[in-house]
Amino acid sequence: MIEQSTLDFLSKLKQNNDRAWFNDHKKDYKSALANFTDMVAILLHNISGFDECLIAVQPKECLFRIYRDVRFSKDKSPYKTWFSASMSSRGRKGLWPGYYLHLEPGNIYLGGGIWHPSKEALQNIREYIVDHYDELEKIVLGKTFKKHFGKMDGEQLKTAPKGYPKDHPQIQWLRYKDFLAGCSKNKIDLTSEKIIADFTADYKVMFPFIQFLRKAVL
Repeated sequence: MIEQSTLDFLSKLKQNNDRAWFNDHKKDYKSALANFTDMVAILLHNISGFDECLIAVQPKECLFRIYRDVRFSKDKSPYKTWFSASMSSRGRKGLWPGYYLHLEPGNIYLGGGIWHPSKEALQNIREYIVDHYDELEKIVLGKTFKKHFGKMDGEQLKTAPKGYPKDHPQIQWLRYKDFLAGCSKNKIDLTSEKIIADFTADYKVMFPFIQFLRKAVL
């Protein structure tokens, strides 16, 4: 579970996003990060119970740094005001289908899939969809998937991708540039031990979707 002190730290960081304050509260940051890391470790353990690809993955491989790259940004705030993790067989590195968690007071998000795949990976996914659209539709149009995530999400083209006619039978899926599933967790008490079972259940429902994308990317 997430400690209240972790949420408090992130809230205060949002109000005091500068290096002097952060350095003065480095101990609080390390404590909050350790709490989030512990949660990711538990989730990795639980997910590996149904997705063996995550068995050897370590939490530190999945965590995103809190330090922002401000070189090309108008916003020069040095720190992210959230913790996040990408849990896949390749950790946070590489654009590979996996599970995602975003922890930010007022913006708790659980998700998964593949975001901004490479040009080659995107083409592979589209070609796989053409040949296996019935498998994709069985997953994302299924009652269980829709109950947990609503619908498949992600940025879409306004028209057909290059090489496909506008009236292609699977055009509704081929327009996608990202292939994501997710849901808000803002209404859940993160300090309750019940969140582990709740999050694990969501990821388990997501598993067939992740499997589909892995086969498509290869």
